[in-house]
Amino acid sequence: MAPKLPSISSVTGMPADAVAALRMLPEIAENTRAMKEHTAALAQVAEALDRVAGYTAALPGMKEEIEQIGKTVASLDGVDKRVEAIEAAMPVLVEVQRHLEALPETMGRLDKGIAGLNKGIGGLDKGIGGLDKGIKRLDKGIAGLSGLMERILVGLDGMNASVETLQGAVSPLSRLAGRVPGQKKS
Repeated sequence: MAPKLPSISSVTGMPADAVAALRMLPEIAENTRAMKEHTAALAQVAEALDRVAGYTAALPGMKEEIEQIGKTVASLDGVDKRVEAIEAAMPVLVEVQRHLEALPETMGRLDKGIAGLNKGIGGLDKGIGGLDKGIKRLDKGIAGLSGLMERILVGLDGMNASVETLQGAVSPLSRLAGRVPGQKKS
């Protein structure tokens, strides 16, 4: 059964605020289009957040690299003791000049100390290189996240304005809906 339409005489007798509310329909449609545009960027935001998650995935590995650097630095404490031992051995070298047969033994200890120092420095170089790579990845991730957050804020501001405008436009329609003939009163 077709719905009963109001007669022309009842339409022309509509209150002025009802007519004003009907005139706001194009504005409501425009605001709805604007909301659609503002929410269209949310898919891009989700993709960008996935990329940020990929950037930050390197952080646990950086912890291991930093721990390795700490171990390398801790091993340098032994180098100080070795250098002190070498310094302490210097007066002995004068004595060794008189006793050349002991020179090869002292030189062997000195070589071991220097080799340990070289090994410690090599490990430190590796650790610093790994830390540098991790910091660069973290910088890229933070820069990407910052740009994404700015885009999100702009989108939210636009959507907030659209929602406020829509609320203002719909308010007269709700009053009008209560006055239309044939509506049930609640």
